[in-house]
Amino acid sequence: MTGSYKKISLLIATAFFCMSALAYSPMSIKVKVAKNLGQVQVSGLDLQRTIHSQNDYRKYSGRKRIRFNCKRFTTNNEANDTLKRPHLLASLSSPTGLISLEKNKFQGKLHVVTNPESESCDVINEIPLEYYISTLLAKEMNAKWPVESLKAQAVAARSYALHKIYSKQVKRSLGHEGYYDLESSEKHQVSGNFFDSTKKTALASYKTKGEVLVTKEGKVVPVFFHASCGGRTLRPDQVWTNKVDGYKAVHCGACEDKNKWNGTISSKRLYKFLKWVEKKNYLDFKKDLTATNFRFLSSLESSNFVRVYVGDRPYKIKKAYFRRYFGRTIVDSNHFDFEYDFKKKVAKFKGQGLGHGVGMCQIGARRLAVKNLTYKQILKHYFPDLKLVTLY
Repeated sequence: MTGSYKKISLLIATAFFCMSALAYSPMSIKVKVAKNLGQVQVSGLDLQRTIHSQNDYRKYSGRKRIRFNCKRFTTNNEANDTLKRPHLLASLSSPTGLISLEKNKFQGKLHVVTNPESESCDVINEIPLEYYISTLLAKEMNAKWPVESLKAQAVAARSYALHKIYSKQVKRSLGHEGYYDLESSEKHQVSGNFFDSTKKTALASYKTKGEVLVTKEGKVVPVFFHASCGGRTLRPDQVWTNKVDGYKAVHCGACEDKNKWNGTISSKRLYKFLKWVEKKNYLDFKKDLTATNFRFLSSLESSNFVRVYVGDRPYKIKKAYFRRYFGRTIVDSNHFDFEYDFKKKVAKFKGQGLGHGVGMCQIGARRLAVKNLTYKQILKHYFPDLKLVTLY
C-alpha cells in the first residue's frame, strides 16, 4: 500500500468516524428549511408520521411517499382561530435517519407547520446541531478551503445558532410559538441537506464539537461573519442599531486586494433614499426635505458615515443604510468612497469588500489558514475580546 493510498484511506475512515460521532450531539436545532409551500411532499423508508391535531400516529413499511395539501387544509379551516398562529400539523421521521423533502434529503425529523400569513405550510428540520454545522459549512464557506478556516467558521456558526436557541429570539420576535430556532436563509444562516456535508466539513464540525465564542463574563453572543471586509471589520452598532458585547473593529490584513467595486446612483434615486431614511425614523429632516434642497458631501472609505445637508441643516447617514436600501448588487459593502457630481447630479461609489463587514472575514480567514494559522488564532484575530470555550 502506497503512502498516498494510506493517506486517502485514513481520511475516508476519519470522515466516516466524524459523521457517526456527529449523530450523538447532545444539542439539536430546529431550522426552517422551506416556506410558503402549497403542497408538501415527503418520502422515506419505514416512515413514522404523526398528525398532531388528530393525535394520529402511523408507521409505514418500506418506501412511502406522503403528501400534505396545505392550501386545502388552511382553506377548509380558515375559520379556526388556532390557524391565526402557526399550527404544528405533522411530524415525520425515519429509523434510517434520512427523510426526503421534494429532491432534498435531510437528516433528523421534519415538521410541517401552517403559515398564518398565507394558505401554505413551512417545513422545519429538527437535526443534531453538529450535523447542522457540517451541512452549513458547505453553504456559508467553500467546503474545499483549508480545514482550519472551516473550523473557525464552524465555531462562528455554532455560536450564532446557540445564541438563537438560548435567547429564543424567533419566538419573541413573532410574539407566539415559532416552532423553529432560525431559518436557512441569508436572514440568519444558510444550511444545506445531507448531500452538502463533505469529509472536510464533517471533520471541521467534529474537531470543534461544542466550541463557541463567549464574552469575558461567559455570555453566548451572536457571532457574525461575511465574505470580505475590504481591509477592516466593523462592530454591529456601526452597521445596525444594536450593540453586541465583546465586539471590536479590527484590521484584517488579508483581503485588501479582493472584491473591489464601483457604481453610480442618480439624484432622483438619492431623494427617494432620503425619504426612506426619514420614513424609517433613522433621521428627522424637520420637514425640510424636497427633491432639490439636499446636498451630499464627499466621504472617504475610512468613514462610517456620509454627510448631507438638507436645507441648511447638516446630517450624518450611516453607510450601512445605503447598502440596506439600494441592495448588495449596487452597494456591495459598507466600505466605500462617496463623491457627488453636482453637474451630472449623480453619486459615485468606489468601494471594496463584500457583505456587511461585521465579525469574521471569510476571505481573510482562508488566507490566514493558508499561512498556517490555526482556527483558534483566526478567531482570536477577528474576535480579540471574545474567548473560546467548550459548552458540551
